[in-house]
Amino acid sequence: MSTSSTTIFSGNSRYAQDFTAVISRAVAIASLPITQLNNEKTNLTAQQAELQTMNSRVSALETAIQGVESALGGASFEAVVSDDSKLAATVSDGAAEGVYTVDVVDPGAYASSMTSSSWDSASGTRSYALSFGGVSYAFSPQDNSAASIAAAVNEKFSDKVRAVVVNAGSAASPDYRISLQAVKLGNYTPDLLVDEASKQKQQVAGAEASYIVNGSGVTVHSSSRNITIATGLSVTLKAKDDGSPVSITLTRSTGAVADALATFVTAYNGLVDELDAQHGSDAGALAGATILGDVSDAASAIATYVGSGEGIRCLADLGLELDSAGKMNLNAYKLMAADLTASSEVTAFLGSTAKGGFLKWAADRISVLQDSETGQLAAAEATVGAQIADVASSISDQQARVDEIQKNMEEQMATLDALIASLEQQYTYISGMFTSMRDASSQYA
Repeated sequence: MSTSSTTIFSGNSRYAQDFTAVISRAVAIASLPITQLNNEKTNLTAQQAELQTMNSRVSALETAIQGVESALGGASFEAVVSDDSKLAATVSDGAAEGVYTVDVVDPGAYASSMTSSSWDSASGTRSYALSFGGVSYAFSPQDNSAASIAAAVNEKFSDKVRAVVVNAGSAASPDYRISLQAVKLGNYTPDLLVDEASKQKQQVAGAEASYIVNGSGVTVHSSSRNITIATGLSVTLKAKDDGSPVSITLTRSTGAVADALATFVTAYNGLVDELDAQHGSDAGALAGATILGDVSDAASAIATYVGSGEGIRCLADLGLELDSAGKMNLNAYKLMAADLTASSEVTAFLGSTAKGGFLKWAADRISVLQDSETGQLAAAEATVGAQIADVASSISDQQARVDEIQKNMEEQMATLDALIASLEQQYTYISGMFTSMRDASSQYA
């Protein structure tokens, strides 16, 4: 913004300094709207910064909500297996606490075979086929070598068998043979047919796995040892039990949920602090803005949520209590007691961000604020951003107007100063002539 003396005007008359002052004052007066616009831009920029901070606080709360959901997932559960030589357990999201039993009737077997004699790689045209489960599948290897045969089988029939070349001899006298193993449990009798003649010797007769869950009396058969016996609980069968079913005790760690809720409390209180900073005698840049009410309403809705179930119905029942300042505190002992005595109620109350309960309620309130297209915070930031752009454009236009005023005045003052300087020179010349004439007259009088 041009508010100082001219850079074009350089006067020569005795009034040059006065002309400069006139230009500076005119430019200063014309620049007053720019000063106001700059102040407005500064205020809008401060609002934009506060909105970004508010957004980050809400994002932290959203992350904390997701953390609570994760703490309720499979990672927070512990599975204790009574005999881990018979089976192993894997827990995932959706698991529920309880005791499960599995009677491993038969862990099953993968059918396998091996070439009955050294592989003959003699040249010539041969026909090849894989026999699997009584069905033949023709294929054409690159050549007659054992390596090419195995590579072709793996490329075309990887969903049925795995083929490897083994050396049944020594390094000095190799004896290469092809070994086949079914990828699924069951009596599939894998075989290689060369010119329709069998080349494999059966080594292991395959069999499906069989097991009984929770003493149901129903024997289930499976082509895999990895089975799902309940939502979020899978087991891997290892060996046949001795008639005593293997028990799996599934419990959820209270510590994981407590840590996640502590993070939630910290994030919530951080948002409350940011809201409080916009009120009072030292209110922040968003004082009086509509968005404050929107965020405050969302925070209040989250903190005062009441569920529809029995027993645990609000955050206070979990030990998350509000104080007189609107801050949240976590009573870890109350949470532990609730989780130990009614863990299913804790899980039901919290729910998930997708299906219901407190987590979905909270996630939905956050979405209203932060949705990239319809979110209230996003809309507020977009509005302030547009206002900043408009003000910046107005400043640019106003500055161009001031620059034009300054230029015109400098040109006008330069013309006027040049005229006055010329008159001053004439005056000096004529005055000098009269003085000389007077001096001469007095000398010769």
